[in-house]
Amino acid sequence: MRNRPLLAGTHSLLEVVDARNRPFCCLAERLVREQRLVHREICLLVESREAVLLATGPQGWDFFGRGVVPAGASLLESAEALALRLGLTDCRLRELGTLPPCPATGPAFVSLFALRVAPSRMRLLAEDTATRLLLDREEFRGLALHGGELLSPLVRHAVLESSLLG
Repeated sequence: MRNRPLLAGTHSLLEVVDARNRPFCCLAERLVREQRLVHREICLLVESREAVLLATGPQGWDFFGRGVVPAGASLLESAEALALRLGLTDCRLRELGTLPPCPATGPAFVSLFALRVAPSRMRLLAEDTATRLLLDREEFRGLALHGGELLSPLVRHAVLESSLLG
């Protein structure tokens, strides 16, 4: 592999973290991904009181939004920025917890956040049925238990193996 110099301003930096989720250096995102170094990511679960909204992803139905935590940013700042990029600015955001690196999360500590939206907003978000899946809470759990191959590994892990969404 040929080393290519990184040009200032052309890459985003991520914090590489240790086994306890403590940062110890900053590297370009491209290098972190190529070398599969442990870093931080965030996921957004859009929910109303009775339902959750999933989006299509490369590995099945997935969280509504996913992103990395840039160097120097907090988890909450990153989640708020992701919600803003998705156009979800009028929602209540709360942290659910963090999943450690594992086969489902890859080389990342993944922090889950819930975005609580009004039922009327949820119906609008769910109108694109080709890329969005609206489930009540029982259906969500049942899909994870009995149709898990339809969900991304991360969603299955969050529902079935962690206590964050159970």
